[in-house]
Order: sequence, then structure tokens, then C-alpha cells
Amino acid sequence: MDIIEAKKNLQALHDDKDKILSLNHLNSTQAFRFECDKRVRQIDGNIEAIRQNIKRYEH
Repeated sequence: MDIIEAKKNLQALHDDKDKILSLNHLNSTQAFRFECDKRVRQIDGNIEAIRQNIKRYEH
């Protein structure tokens, strides 16, 4: 994966996370909230992995 593609993917993940976090969960089911939390944790892991790869290739 090249650096430009990695940075695009990083931005897309941040956008996805922002969309999930901006949802109003007031009337959501517990299962939906759980899936959103699970997805946010997955996104955080992906963001960290991409950051590590970018750091490794930029130095």
C-alpha cells in the first residue's frame, strides 16, 4: 500500500467513525448500539495499524 492510498484510507476511516459517533442512539436497540461500539473499536484498530505503517515507511 502506498502512502497516498494509506492516507486516503485513514481519512475514510475517520469519516466513518465520525458518522457512527454522530448517530443519535436514544431510540436505538441495545444490539445496534453494541454493533456501533464494536465498529468504532474496529475502526480504531485499523487507524492505528495504518498509522504504524505510514510511520514505518516515511522514516
